[in-house]
Amino acid sequence: MLGHDITPVELENVIALYDRYDTEQATPCDLLKGQALPQTLCDAIYTAYDTTQEGRRLAGIRELVSKGVDLCPVCGIDPAVELDHFLPRSVFKPLAIFTHNLVPMCHSCNHAKLAGFATGDNTAPLHPYYDLLPDVDFLQSNVEIKNGGLSVAFAIDLSAALPSGFAGRLDAQMQALDLNSRYQKEVNSYISGHAIALHLRASTNGFDGVRDFLQFQARYETGRFYRNHWRPVLLRALATYLPFVNGGFATVLPVPQEILDDMGAAHAEQSP
Repeated sequence: MLGHDITPVELENVIALYDRYDTEQATPCDLLKGQALPQTLCDAIYTAYDTTQEGRRLAGIRELVSKGVDLCPVCGIDPAVELDHFLPRSVFKPLAIFTHNLVPMCHSCNHAKLAGFATGDNTAPLHPYYDLLPDVDFLQSNVEIKNGGLSVAFAIDLSAALPSGFAGRLDAQMQALDLNSRYQKEVNSYISGHAIALHLRASTNGFDGVRDFLQFQARYETGRFYRNHWRPVLLRALATYLPFVNGGFATVLPVPQEILDDMGAAHAEQSP
């Protein structure tokens, strides 16, 4: 290892440290800081992380951790183009290249993450590999039509059937990463992509068709992403919000009359 010739005993100690990380599920302690290791070895591991970039000696670590991860698993908005150290690299140098301490993230989440890393209290972020979430709804979307526009607010359901402490930790993480504001910025462009489909379903199947479309699209996107991704959460909320389903969608998502006329003509031509 660059800067330090690691011995077999030291290698065993590093592996034992990784085992401790797994056993204690990333609970921070002085041992994980490398107190039992030579400082030159800790510094060498710390520096080795720089070689995980594409085309460099340890690029395989980054490829392994990021394999199959497209969107950021934290926000579900932007691509996961960076690696975050769950326990910070600056403090826990021996963990700098340990795959279980590396989490793919987008730039925004990585640079806005919780400053008080896994402290073990009810504000600590959940560990993506150890703190497994049950298949229940815990992200809420409160929707309302105001002044001809769609108002949306996202929040963690603190009463959701989650393991003890998880709801509070998710809520703290959502606040720290400003996820509600970031989701809100995505809503208009996302929902406008469904404008034609909503108008078409209303013209052919009435308001029941609008509700059915939202429910089916939510099921599809739940499978495409995951249950608590902001998109299917929003769709499920809209499907149960009668002012939107029963015509309000047309106010929120107006379509030029020319397009509506062409849609009607095309439907008439296809009808027997």
